[in-house]
Amino acid sequence: MIRFLLAVFLFLVFPLPAQAEEITSGPFDHSLWDQFLKKFGNEKGEVNYGAAQKDPQLLDSYLKKLKSFSTFALAGWSREERIAIWINAFNAGVIKSVLENYPIKSIMDIPGGWDQAVVQVGRAPRKKRRIEDPASLQKQAERHDASFTHSLNEIQNVFLRRTFRDEKILFALSQGAKGSARLRQEAYTGPRLEGQLFLAVREFVNDPSKNQIEPGKKKIVLSRLLHWYAPDFLINWGNFPGEFKWKPEEMAVLSFFAHYLEDSKKVEFLRDADYKVKYDVFDWRLNDWKPRKPSLD
Repeated sequence: MIRFLLAVFLFLVFPLPAQAEEITSGPFDHSLWDQFLKKFGNEKGEVNYGAAQKDPQLLDSYLKKLKSFSTFALAGWSREERIAIWINAFNAGVIKSVLENYPIKSIMDIPGGWDQAVVQVGRAPRKKRRIEDPASLQKQAERHDASFTHSLNEIQNVFLRRTFRDEKILFALSQGAKGSARLRQEAYTGPRLEGQLFLAVREFVNDPSKNQIEPGKKKIVLSRLLHWYAPDFLINWGNFPGEFKWKPEEMAVLSFFAHYLEDSKKVEFLRDADYKVKYDVFDWRLNDWKPRKPSLD
């Protein structure tokens, strides 16, 4: 009994550090982002930016929720949970940037849009301190949070590509452009991540508007995304026998395609290697969706 009372006394006098309150394995609740995508997105991956600009509550609430956990907690979550967080943060950040500058014809019309700090993910662990001046406490919190606010380039290239080394992630990211992967009408979540990534990859690879592979032709035309990020495919697709006329990273892309293509004739055609590889011009037009007004007739 004495030991129990002593333990209670020590806990009250010397509370656990703030980090201990944050330890959790998830899953993180992405339902607000899921609701946003279902309300303002369509099956083509387009976004009703005009309506979202007038009704930003869901997006704002989700972006606020992304600040609700400490980076100490984030580091302890599963790989799948962390990937889902960063994918959703990137896609939400793209939409936030567009809405702040809408109407525009392309996300490329935003000066420095890829390098501006746009999304805060996590925050510094809050420590209990006796600070008499509330204004001082607020300024201190803002300084800490600023270091956890990231640009789109930083999220994509540092927290996703460089950290996880998984080429499938590229097909979950929407650059707010018609040429990018389709923005799905659902949030990515840790428990469902692998299945969601598989579907995103399969859809992109087999989409004739993104990649033109016709057996018997002397060339194939692939999305420019595959040219920009070709080195990412070397890790999982760079080991192949024989000598080919392409660079190693390009051969890795073709091996990746052969794996995900659903048409067996196209797979056989790719493996015969009797063609040239070209990359299409990337379509940077905004993936804007303007629903038609109902007819009065």
